[in-house]
Amino acid sequence: MATALAAAAVATAPFAMAQGHVDTPDVQVMSPYINTAKPGSKDYVHGMSMAQVTKRFGKPQKKLAPVPAKGDKLHPPITRWVYPEFTVYFERHTALHLVRHHPVPKK
Repeated sequence: MATALAAAAVATAPFAMAQGHVDTPDVQVMSPYINTAKPGSKDYVHGMSMAQVTKRFGKPQKKLAPVPAKGDKLHPPITRWVYPEFTVYFERHTALHLVRHHPVPKK
């Protein structure tokens, strides 16, 4: 038994050592499309109810139907409310994010 364990340790040692010596660049990707709203900012809506979002921003221009459709137990329904300058994403009836609309870069 001890011989089998020692053989397994020797066989896997090169892989464990290789994982420890992988060079990874220290790169921080910044995108203008990432939601960076902080608690207390005007764009922070995380945890607000639909009623609170309506009170704060008014009625949305468009309310998109939940995805996936009702009845899918594997995934919670995500609903989007579209305003002129941003979209609010909800999981069931609780706000997750407010994402500002950005112009699409021309190629």
